[in-house]
Amino acid sequence: MKRLLTIFCALLSVTVACGDLNESPGDDIQWMQEHTEEYLGDQQWRRAQLEASMWRPDLPYARKQLTAYGLANQGWDLLAEMTTEVAPVFPGGASGDSTAFSTEVPTTRREWLELGEAVFWQMPMRRDTYVEWLVERPELLEEIGVENHEDGSIQGLVHFQDSRGQERVGITCGFCHGEGGVAGQARRNLDLGLGRAVFNEAHNRSGDEFASWGPGRVDVTDDAVSDPLQIPDLWGVRHQSHVNASGVVELATPAALAIRFETQYILGHNLESRPNRVLTWALAMYVLSLDYPDHQPDMSSEGAAIFEANCTACHTPDSGFSGGLVNADLLSGDGQAAFSPFRGTGMLKVPALVGVKNGAPYLHNGQYQSLRALLEGGHPYGAPMEQEDIDHVLNFLNTL
Repeated sequence: MKRLLTIFCALLSVTVACGDLNESPGDDIQWMQEHTEEYLGDQQWRRAQLEASMWRPDLPYARKQLTAYGLANQGWDLLAEMTTEVAPVFPGGASGDSTAFSTEVPTTRREWLELGEAVFWQMPMRRDTYVEWLVERPELLEEIGVENHEDGSIQGLVHFQDSRGQERVGITCGFCHGEGGVAGQARRNLDLGLGRAVFNEAHNRSGDEFASWGPGRVDVTDDAVSDPLQIPDLWGVRHQSHVNASGVVELATPAALAIRFETQYILGHNLESRPNRVLTWALAMYVLSLDYPDHQPDMSSEGAAIFEANCTACHTPDSGFSGGLVNADLLSGDGQAAFSPFRGTGMLKVPALVGVKNGAPYLHNGQYQSLRALLEGGHPYGAPMEQEDIDHVLNFLNTL
């Protein structure tokens, strides 16, 4: 396994410190190690974890999960398991040498995280026809902001065989959450809306709806409504109470994140295959371990005191400066995703502020280009602050 990670790190030229995987961020990973046998082998246990995370079982998203996941003799458990062999994708569509994931169950925390890191960069979480079309047009790839590795291959895309034996292009976590090769950092210059618009126009369909998304926004809800959201950073997920902007999945236990990845894969592959659960368990552990590389909050500053007085009702320091859910009707920003017909809860998740200084544009719809513009224009929740207080708070936010 160590050799496999070394190969992946060298191939991908990622800037994540591969040797720092022994640093423990908390007890979530230990909990997952202790419950590995249940997740991998106990269907009823996995079903119970899913049910605990679907706090709005009336939503179409939840109903789809509950009618198909963790059921005896029916549903998604009967799908063919994914192939574990993948290969790099080069502009124009050429393929590099293939490698295969090990699905042997790791025995140590470090081995789990090493496997999870490889899964993050290499497992095809979904496939989209328009992305496969773009791959064959290198000039468009550059225009939408795709990143390449040092060997010229496209970061976050892999070739794989689908359940019918056809070669496809898959999108990995690192495609949207690997800016500059840093695992967890959102790709804010990636303009997938433009890519979809150009694809539609080339096929005699209007692309205006997608062209309006702008860089750093994407819609992966697989429904008939266009409600793009900012691509989020993945720092401090272990502190958060919910997944997705509308908070449709509650992180009742760490297993909820692994099940989210598992079902996300199934939906992203049109219900044709399911992932190997060793890989989704490892991926969840790895994502839970991610932290912003330069997170050193200065809690003794004047800005910290003002922040504590005005902001900590939602952005709790002990929770990675994230929080629970807020009623979208009380926000001044665009809350369209909160009312999505597929998974809209009427709520929006309070985002984590770790690494917020590099998080522009801001809010779920990306309406502010800087933190100063956000605070001076009126934060969508809470009372306006005086200019001097804004200056102090900005200095504090830049330490997060």
